[in-house]
Amino acid sequence: MDRVLQHFEEPLVTEDGQRYTVYLYGRSRPADTWQGWLVFERQNDGARFETPVETTQPNENAVLYWGTGLSDTYFTGALERALRGAVPPVEARPVPPPLLDSGVDHGTMEARRTTIETDILALFRHSGDRQLLTRDVIAALPYGSADVVRAIDDLEKTQRRVVRRTEEGNDWLYLTV
Repeated sequence: MDRVLQHFEEPLVTEDGQRYTVYLYGRSRPADTWQGWLVFERQNDGARFETPVETTQPNENAVLYWGTGLSDTYFTGALERALRGAVPPVEARPVPPPLLDSGVDHGTMEARRTTIETDILALFRHSGDRQLLTRDVIAALPYGSADVVRAIDDLEKTQRRVVRRTEEGNDWLYLTV
């Protein structure tokens, strides 16, 4: 269940003078981890804008601790992401078992990785962007993080369809030509 974990006292004021109240939200995940994201409420009309998942932590207190380190610069970037909208999820389909499972043959693993790679490329098509935050890609897909990272590695190193870069602490995926 989504919960408000923190209400930041100081509003974020944008260059055009808009004031936003900032909230840190969190929720428990099945694997004993917590996700955290930000919600911005425009003070003049109450419109709310939500970021994609910004962090995954081992527990609720760790999400709260993560929130204590956020700066106005981070809030500004997060508001831009929230206003732009989250990466749209791919079509819902049953979540397959983990990629590495005892007794799974190489062909099955390759087929699963190909499916994940197709879904990653679909995120680029749906968003219309040539760059996506890696954490948004992982959060948008119904697969385990390790499976998605393996698929990204293949798209980058073998197929050369994406390039990964870290900029200002954020891991980005760039779609190649």
